[in-house]
Amino acid sequence: MTISLTLNAQTLSEGQTINGSSFLAFVTDSARRSITQYSVYDSGADGGCFTLNGVKLSNGAWHTLTAAQFAQLKYVAGSGVGSETISIKAYDGASWSSAYSTTAKTTAPASPPTVAAASQTVTEGQTLAASSLIASTKDPNGKAITTYKLMDNGTDGHLVYNGTTLTAGTWYSFTASQLAQVSWVAGSSVGSDQVSIEVSDGGAFSAAATATLTVNAPPSGGSSIVSKLADPGIAADVSKLMVNNSLSYNSMLTILQDAAVGGMTTTKFNTLQTLASLLNASGGISVSSYVQQITDDAILGNSANAHWNGGSSTATALGNLSATSTQTQVNELIGKWFLGTDLPSMDVSGIGESNLNPTYKATTLPLFGAGGVPLYTDVNQGYLGDCYFVSALGETALKNPSLIENMITSNGNGTDSVCFYINGQADYVTVNAQLPVMGGGYQWANGATQEFANSATVSWVGLIEKAYAELNEQIAAANYGGHPVGDAYEDLNGGTAVTLSEITDQTFNTYNLSNGESQTTLNSLMSTLASDWAAGDEIILSTPNADNGNLVGDHMYMVTGVNASAGTISIQNPWNTAYSGSLQMSFTDTIAQLAADNVSIYATTGTKVA
Repeated sequence: MTISLTLNAQTLSEGQTINGSSFLAFVTDSARRSITQYSVYDSGADGGCFTLNGVKLSNGAWHTLTAAQFAQLKYVAGSGVGSETISIKAYDGASWSSAYSTTAKTTAPASPPTVAAASQTVTEGQTLAASSLIASTKDPNGKAITTYKLMDNGTDGHLVYNGTTLTAGTWYSFTASQLAQVSWVAGSSVGSDQVSIEVSDGGAFSAAATATLTVNAPPSGGSSIVSKLADPGIAADVSKLMVNNSLSYNSMLTILQDAAVGGMTTTKFNTLQTLASLLNASGGISVSSYVQQITDDAILGNSANAHWNGGSSTATALGNLSATSTQTQVNELIGKWFLGTDLPSMDVSGIGESNLNPTYKATTLPLFGAGGVPLYTDVNQGYLGDCYFVSALGETALKNPSLIENMITSNGNGTDSVCFYINGQADYVTVNAQLPVMGGGYQWANGATQEFANSATVSWVGLIEKAYAELNEQIAAANYGGHPVGDAYEDLNGGTAVTLSEITDQTFNTYNLSNGESQTTLNSLMSTLASDWAAGDEIILSTPNADNGNLVGDHMYMVTGVNASAGTISIQNPWNTAYSGSLQMSFTDTIAQLAADNVSIYATTGTKVA
């Protein structure tokens, strides 16, 4: 048996810290055992070292770690320009691999980043997210900005952090996540204010950039719409952002984020409810159906608001918006509906599976492939029994690719809206780019590392699968799909062909075949299926518990062809390229053999769900 490792060389700046596991790209174990231990070695030639929980590991010696300890391992680059050798071995409970080596190279200190400020014109009392004062940042070292420093001169406005007014003329430092809790509030008179900004990537800070905020009086009289909004900050935002009595996704997001600062008050809450009532009402504010629904979900309430998960295996209480909602609660409601940050739990122990140490990572894959359209061959089912769902997705991509293209739409800020249909009604979910990625060097036969729906080339299947998990937190959606209520991938384990309706908004016919069907019956069915196929209807196929030939028991398949004259059906297994066994993923069976196997076939009708 052989354990093979693929290592990554790393180039770091002096003193930079990275995860020790960054040196390990992949582990392949021919015995298919889990890796339980790692041993690491650092030559220390350039003064770098490994640390574990803050304790330095000696150079020039092997250190054996459990898989959990390896995940906590850090590497700190040396203090001078140079390089050193890093070696790693892996153990699967039976044998150790050979030692594999790579290099850690230390470069000269990095140049500081730069920041450009965004000056703006606002109205008295208007609130802005502090992040909107930053036009752009640029880091010559290719690293992320980790720290932001802000100072307000206080002449006609002030900074607020978590509801607390910050002292003018004083620098304050914030992490990237803390910056989301910072806002700037305009003064109560006409004038101007200045906010100075510096940024850092963990090294030196940039030179300061200054945003000038020009404060004007509110519009005289205002529009009839704005006059209905009692809170001055919300009214000012709506007045500024509304174009031809319409609000975009980004505008509504800004309004809610500004209103979240300091938490709710009775006036703010009542004003937001009034705003929601004006959306797409006669004489009101025009918005897309997507924006109206997610705004209603955030402001007026939804059963999914009962809990916040955020990717954790344990959900915490959240609750619908109220006059006493804290800033944190409001931001989590915004995150759930507008930003896709309420990530589903990746824990699959509840369905009897071992967890593969996954973490959420932002995918950099394009939504669709080189042709710009979704393909049924993009579908690769992963570590979850949702064959019914991914097969329905793949079949829709085959027969009606434009439906998939319209199903998922970019918001332009790293998030996408995804549209499902519950009892014939559109139901939108927002997802961000984060997808579950397996730890410990696991990968599928196609080289992909996403734990569930996976691909090395596209992201649409994984993002829509994640959206389906988030949708399932709504009681009506979970009941319609036949799942337990919850924001967790494991809740999708097992399902039915109703996903055809959830994706296409069409009814479907079910044909249950059984051994002993007459040839006349089978010929009639083939004629019906051939007509369905020619009409562009989606067709999927499920098996009973028993395996037979290339058919796996209790599994759903895509249908990729119907040949009535030959009496055959072409079939695609959604495991696809993720699978490395002996079964054929694409094959053809006769209708007589499928009847002998007691399969069920489901075909959409072209008729919308009532």
